Amino acid sequence: MSYPAMNASLEYKLIGDIVKEYPQMSKIMQRHFGGYCLKRPGFKIQTLGMACILFGVNQKQLIQDFEKIQN
Repeated sequence: MSYPAMNASLEYKLIGDIVKEYPQMSKIMQRHFGGYCLKRPGFKIQTLGMACILFGVNQKQLIQDFEKIQN
């Protein structure tokens, strides 16, 4: 599966949309944000960039982990 222009657009996408489009990424999000992140009210309606800021997650590392699963 290919992830076109992932770096450019993921920061501004809602987490719920990312998980819907790329369901295999939910495990990576759980690793970075915590096991129950996707069950938290409101988590899926945040952009990835905002969630990284709020939870102190390194966005660059998160996106690199996303890119690794495409290979």
